[in-house]
Amino acid sequence: MRSSQHGASRHIPIISWMMNMFLLCSIPAYAQQPAHKSQLKYWTVVWDGEYRPGAETDDTIYYSPLRPLKWSDFTGQPPPGAHRNAAVTYSSFGFTGSAVSHHDTLELHIQLQVFFVKSASYVIPAALPGPDALAHEQLHFDLTRISAAHFQQLVMENKKDIAPEDADSFIQYEYLEAFRYMNHIQDQFDSETNHGTNKAEEARWASFIHQQLHLIYPQLNF
Repeated sequence: MRSSQHGASRHIPIISWMMNMFLLCSIPAYAQQPAHKSQLKYWTVVWDGEYRPGAETDDTIYYSPLRPLKWSDFTGQPPPGAHRNAAVTYSSFGFTGSAVSHHDTLELHIQLQVFFVKSASYVIPAALPGPDALAHEQLHFDLTRISAAHFQQLVMENKKDIAPEDADSFIQYEYLEAFRYMNHIQDQFDSETNHGTNKAEEARWASFIHQQLHLIYPQLNF
């Protein structure tokens, strides 16, 4: 798990946070302009961007391509036996939603939340002497943002045959599918790069991740 040059790192999706976030993810259908379900024939999704509140002192960092992670963000205390993982990144994503009906159409507004928790993330400085390890942790956070985009893609690609009254449960299902995707791709990233110690694979993954980020933020160069 750990090389002599750079300590192994690990990404941990926040299951407990995800379950709490899941409570925020339910969409209060017909909340603003009630309508009988039988009157609704269509539904659409409006993506309201990304949630980025708070100041630098907040425990939660919301993803921004213009605000990379710093070692000072890793404020958590390593647990006993943490020498096997010189750095741990806790990040995840969720969403908030609201709904309004317009005649026969249900309009869902969804805002993404992609976040990193400082107090749950830690680093053992002596095991990570150079900037390469921090770049590896940033790529983990980038993969979380890419997984949120995957959630958007799943919703838009699969919504065609979903009835308006099933829109809420459909979006919840696709969210869980995207969360599973995040777990898989994070594990694959660590496995293929040997937790950041295989530099050739790390470079290949970085290229792939930056290409995906450019699709999300076409105005920026990565």
